[in-house]
Amino acid sequence: ATIGWAYAVANVAPPSLFNDAFINACFEKKNEFNLEDLCQLHQWQIWQEELKSNIRLPASLQEKCYEAFISQLPRPSALQNDVISELSSI
Repeated sequence: ATIGWAYAVANVAPPSLFNDAFINACFEKKNEFNLEDLCQLHQWQIWQEELKSNIRLPASLQEKCYEAFISQLPRPSALQNDVISELSSI
């Protein structure tokens, strides 16, 4: 999950890494993923859709990842907090 998320954030597509073996490994470990892993896989799936890739997580895992993602309250990053602080001081 973390590897997929890292590539999604960097927007670097290694076609040999994200294949059926990756999807199968994710599906086999679906019950081992914690909330953060599922959220990262959701972001990876969105990136695949943005790339118009044919690589997809199985629908049941996509749903599990989506539900994990929307279950969390947004957490601003340190940079976002700094920007808010600076803008508030103006």
